[in-house]
Amino acid sequence: MTAKEEEPRTFSAGQYIVGKDFPEGRYKAVPVGEGSNFQVFNGSSGIATVNTILGSGRYSEKEYVFFTSNGDIMETQATVQLIPIE
Repeated sequence: MTAKEEEPRTFSAGQYIVGKDFPEGRYKAVPVGEGSNFQVFNGSSGIATVNTILGSGRYSEKEYVFFTSNGDIMETQATVQLIPIE
């Protein structure tokens, strides 16, 4: 997994549209702070394609790699950083 030369993007809690708020692609999501729920929904079906808990706790992930497409919706309950990767 190689990080792209693009700068990581930080998002506060909320919902974001792929293609409008950030470009489609492959990303590594990492929590900023304690972390929380992190989801990505398919833009056409509304089905969750990513549904995980980011954080450093026993039942959470320290990072999560995923793909997005234009129109998908990313939802985070706490601040998260997206790192574009190859």
